[in-house]
Amino acid sequence: MKLRYFATLRDVTHKTEEDWAPREATVGDLLRDLVGRYGHTFEQLVLENGKLRFALVLVNGQDVREQQGLQTPLAPDDTVVMIPPVGGG
Repeated sequence: MKLRYFATLRDVTHKTEEDWAPREATVGDLLRDLVGRYGHTFEQLVLENGKLRFALVLVNGQDVREQQGLQTPLAPDDTVVMIPPVGGG
């Protein structure tokens, strides 16, 4: 599975993308594993009280909020893109 990070998530992970072993069954499982790897700052950008926060999470170009949210299933050949909220003016 290919993971791609944008904006401040790149700063947190120190990566623009990475390959991930697809043992996760759902987007929620993946995000919890990534919080374990990248810590509290990653969690603040993506999850809040175990629910998807403001970050945009796409699986193969489809917003998970328009699918099954954190229960969206994942497959080994999926591409997951994570874009945190962006501020500015």
